[in-house]
Amino acid sequence: MNLKLGILLLLLLSLYCTTADSACRTSDGCDLALASYYVVSGKVLSEIALEFKSNILQSANSIVEYNRENVPNQDTLPSFIRINIPFPCECIDGEFLGHTFQYNVAGGDTYTTIANNTYANLTTISSLRLSNPEYTENNIPDTGVLNVTVNCSCGVSSISEEYGLFITYPLRPEDSLDSIARATNISADLLQRYNPDYTVANFSQGSGLVFIPGKGCLDGGKIRNDGK
Repeated sequence: MNLKLGILLLLLLSLYCTTADSACRTSDGCDLALASYYVVSGKVLSEIALEFKSNILQSANSIVEYNRENVPNQDTLPSFIRINIPFPCECIDGEFLGHTFQYNVAGGDTYTTIANNTYANLTTISSLRLSNPEYTENNIPDTGVLNVTVNCSCGVSSISEEYGLFITYPLRPEDSLDSIARATNISADLLQRYNPDYTVANFSQGSGLVFIPGKGCLDGGKIRNDGK
């Protein structure tokens, strides 16, 4: 083989292998992310804490610490508000950033009720199917454990290095790009840069997940982005 041709092939192979690398590495994760959870009537904090249990959330008090403005203690949980739930953000199977929770199933559970109700649209039916290939929608056992994966973000350095704490935020019908920008003190432009697949109209579609950046300072459960 011609030497120059051989070198060229090696370079092309190297380029292919680099391009085919996994979408994330173990080092890409971060210690803390937040999940924006919409509380429906009848939900109690101890139940939510069990569903989102992790190495950084061991009890309902862990949720209180991140939501003191709206949740003064573990026995008080208003309905129809959003609360921030802390969880670790890890590289899963070299493919994406997220965390897999262990959910104890109960009679009557379906992928639809688990995704839409129990986990408040922080996961999806398709994600549950992928994470639990042994079960179809119609043969979930009355007892056992399901894997529930919630996506997260640790930021994009090419956009900004100022933001290190991100909220996984399920869109609801009342949301829009402008309303989220006002509530979080983040510019609409920056929100779109961190969510490039979402147009202005997509932010108002009432479903889907977006990532909201913060500088890491929590004030009563809200990320402060005012620099104070």
